[in-house]
Amino acid sequence: MMAWAVLLLASGDEAAAREAAGRERYWSRARQWLRDHPLNEHASRLRARAEMEEFDAHPSELRRILARPDVLATGISGGEVAGLVGPASTIEFYAPAARRDAIVDGHALIASPGAVRVRWVPEEAWALLDRDGARRAPRAAILLDLLESDEPRARREGARALTS
Repeated sequence: MMAWAVLLLASGDEAAAREAAGRERYWSRARQWLRDHPLNEHASRLRARAEMEEFDAHPSELRRILARPDVLATGISGGEVAGLVGPASTIEFYAPAARRDAIVDGHALIASPGAVRVRWVPEEAWALLDRDGARRAPRAAILLDLLESDEPRARREGARALTS
């Protein structure tokens, strides 16, 4: 949960970040970590935020997946926070780990590199992410996910947005 505390704090949601951190000493550590570690240089240290998995899917499923109430767009699918606009051939989202089977089966996803990148989030973190109806992940999480994109422009814009 510490990774989410840092990302929520970096995204400006102090109340959710404090809740993710739990006890006061962890809240203090999250604030200190963010002060001492620029996100663009230390993104890999926050990978514990979710378990990433890739799938192939029929192109007609991509919009339907992002329309689900139990997913939050991230990376290239939430790239407008970094100035990325226009359609992408892939989608990226966060979803609660407990919904994995329902999402995979409901959209006939095939485990293999493909057009769908999912980041499965533990239930306790999901409760903090899915509470304002934003339909996309916190800004800092989107930017970190852009850094892991296969598209050079997405990586460049994510890095630029993290340093500005």
